[in-house]
Amino acid sequence: MTPDDRIFLKSFFQNLLDQSLDPSDRRYVPLYGDPELVEEDPVQRLSQAIEWTSESVQLLSGYRGTGKSTELKRLKDRLEKSNYLVFLCDVEDYLNLSTPIDVSDFLMVVAGAFGEAVNKRLEKDGHQSHEGYWERFRTLWSGLAIEAPKLSTSIGTGPVSIGIQANLKSDPTFKEQLQKHMAGHLGALVAHVQKFLEDCVKLLREHCGDREIVLLLDSIEHIKGTPANAEDVHNSVERLFAGHPEKLRLPNLHVVYTVPPYLKVRHPNVGALYGPSGLKVLPAFKLYTQEGKRISESFDAMERVVSRRGEWKRLLGKERPLLDRLIQSSGGHLRDLLRLLAEVLLRTRMLPVPERTVDSAISQVRTEFLPIPNNDALWLAKIADSHEVALEELAALPSLARFFDTHLVLCYRNGEEWYDVHPLVREHVRAQAEQVRQPRALP
Repeated sequence: MTPDDRIFLKSFFQNLLDQSLDPSDRRYVPLYGDPELVEEDPVQRLSQAIEWTSESVQLLSGYRGTGKSTELKRLKDRLEKSNYLVFLCDVEDYLNLSTPIDVSDFLMVVAGAFGEAVNKRLEKDGHQSHEGYWERFRTLWSGLAIEAPKLSTSIGTGPVSIGIQANLKSDPTFKEQLQKHMAGHLGALVAHVQKFLEDCVKLLREHCGDREIVLLLDSIEHIKGTPANAEDVHNSVERLFAGHPEKLRLPNLHVVYTVPPYLKVRHPNVGALYGPSGLKVLPAFKLYTQEGKRISESFDAMERVVSRRGEWKRLLGKERPLLDRLIQSSGGHLRDLLRLLAEVLLRTRMLPVPERTVDSAISQVRTEFLPIPNNDALWLAKIADSHEVALEELAALPSLARFFDTHLVLCYRNGEEWYDVHPLVREHVRAQAEQVRQPRALP
């Protein structure tokens, strides 16, 4: 290994770090905009629904690691080129994603995030910032005269943004108390949030021209809870989006909410509550058809993704067998493909690497999925054979959500959605399930 080789490996590895990309980034490949790869472009659908209406609410769902945050940035770029004023906010900066959510704290977070984004835009353009939502909420709280010592201390003294925003994210007890105390004042809170948003829109149009405004809210789909409270968290997400669609329509704004994939299982056709545009889902990229036929265009697209990250021929050899093996092992999941490549780089001792280095990297990533409990293996084997989720009862939904979150199960689209077990463990779960089904001899 020469010094130049080590510099090459380091640069390649750094380009594999997990982060969303702007469309202008040289590493970005517009996979979802390629009609040869996907039947429809979710960004085009979202954009047209915004361009054809004066106000809109849309839901976007995506499995973790499929590029949803990057595609939201592409949507932002596309709309800004059409003279829209677009704000992309990450609710993970404001919410505790492992505890139940309520419409009251969710609306506060939306208002708080939008208010901060508006202030940043005004300051960037050389204008004076305005009162943020956290400061204004103190006025509402005082007017309601609610007896809640801990909450009053956090809300009524010191920097308000620290007292409310930080506690909403870091203190589950504070969040739960706030939800309880606002339950009887939801109407007042909704009106308060809407007035704040109207003031923000008015201020933006005074300084930025009479332009339509779009708010993109990312990371809501990360709300999943813990093994102990997953059912409660899932229930709360369903109550929020299925029970309060009118409250999530924001005045004079186009809004895109990201939502967890499990929401459409808990509440079928939930997208219809928000208008004709419905719910869009970002699937993984199909490398094979349900019948097992190789899709060459998909492998070529994944090769383009890797090429933008580093000179793969220098790493894996001039021919494609080793690269294609890594692509196949990823199941078309972008994050897993980058993870496999990173593992190869960490094991590299000569260039190009021998096949055993790729074998070792694949084996390492596979072990991170294992072991799999027997009951899970039986369910996963059904999914692998039927290409359906095989969800027997709603009580098992947290386990299915876990399969999606950990990439054990991948979602594809071929007209309709279909599912498969991650190729790294597909044959393992089939063998394990077969062994579990075998009758045990009596002692």
